[in-house]
Amino acid sequence: NIMLENKRTRAHLLLLLTAIIWGSAFVFQKFATEELSGWFITAARFTIAAVVLWVITYKKWGRLDKGYLLGGIITGLTMGTATAVQTVALTMGTTPGKSAFLTAVYCVIVPFFYWFVSKERPQRNHVIAAVICLAGIGLISLNGDMSMLPGDVVTLVCGVIYACDLTAVAWFSKGRDPILLTTMQITFSAVIGWIGTILTNGMPEAVSMGAMGNVMYLALLSTALCLFLQAYGLKHTDAAVGTILLSLESVFGVIFSVLLYHEEVTPRMAVGFAVVFVAVLMSQFRYEPKKKTEKSAQTS
Repeated sequence: NIMLENKRTRAHLLLLLTAIIWGSAFVFQKFATEELSGWFITAARFTIAAVVLWVITYKKWGRLDKGYLLGGIITGLTMGTATAVQTVALTMGTTPGKSAFLTAVYCVIVPFFYWFVSKERPQRNHVIAAVICLAGIGLISLNGDMSMLPGDVVTLVCGVIYACDLTAVAWFSKGRDPILLTTMQITFSAVIGWIGTILTNGMPEAVSMGAMGNVMYLALLSTALCLFLQAYGLKHTDAAVGTILLSLESVFGVIFSVLLYHEEVTPRMAVGFAVVFVAVLMSQFRYEPKKKTEKSAQTS
C-alpha cells in the first residue's frame, strides 16, 4: 500500500510538472513567432520530437500495422493542424495567457464530438460546462462592441481542432500501445507542418540561436518529455484526478505569460479565466448512477 501510494504521489507530481511545462510553452511559442512562421515552428518542433520518440520506441517497431498507420495519419493531421493554427494565432494579437484558456475549450467540446463516434451521450454536467465556458470566452475575448480579435477567433478554431484530435486519439488508442500511436501521431504532425510550411512559403532564410532555443524547448520538453510524463502519470492515478492536474496547464499559461511576457490581465479577463477553468473542471467529472440491482441489494 505504501509503494502504491508513493507511485500515486509521484504520478501526481509528474502530471503537475507536465502542466507547468505545457503552460510555459505558450510563451516560448509566442517568442518563436517573433522570428519564425507558425507552420515552420510546428514542423521543426514535431520533427525533432519524432526523432527522439522513434529512437526510444525502436523495440516496438515490429508491432506497427495498418491500424497504427491510419491512426497516426488522422491524429497527426488534427494535432499538426491544431498546433500550427494555435501558433499562427499568436501572431494575430492573441497573448499567451488568452491562448492558454481559449485553447482549453477542447476539454468542454470533446464529450460532444465523442458522442458522434461512440454514440455515448454527453452527461448533464457536460452541457452545463459548455454554457459556462461560453460565458467565460465572452469575458476573455469580447470587446465593448461585441467584436473579437482575429487571433482569439483563430485560437477558438484551434480548440475545436484539438477536440477532434482528442476524440480521434481516444478512438484509435483502443487496444494499441499509446506511446507507439503517439510516435506515429507526432511523425505525421511533422509532415503536416512541413506541407504547411511549403504551401505558405514559411521557410526562414536563417534561424537565430534564440529562436532555435525556443523550438528546442517546445520539441524536447513540451512535446517529447511531457508525452512520457503524461503516460506514466495517467497510468498510476485515477483518470479524473490526472485530467484535472493536466488542465492546470491553462492556469500556468497565464502565470508564465505575466512573468515572462509581461501580459497585463484585466479584472474582467481574470474572471473569464476563472469561469473557463470552472467549466473545464466540471467537464471532467463523470456521474455514474448506481444500478437498481445494487440499490435493492443494499436495502435488502
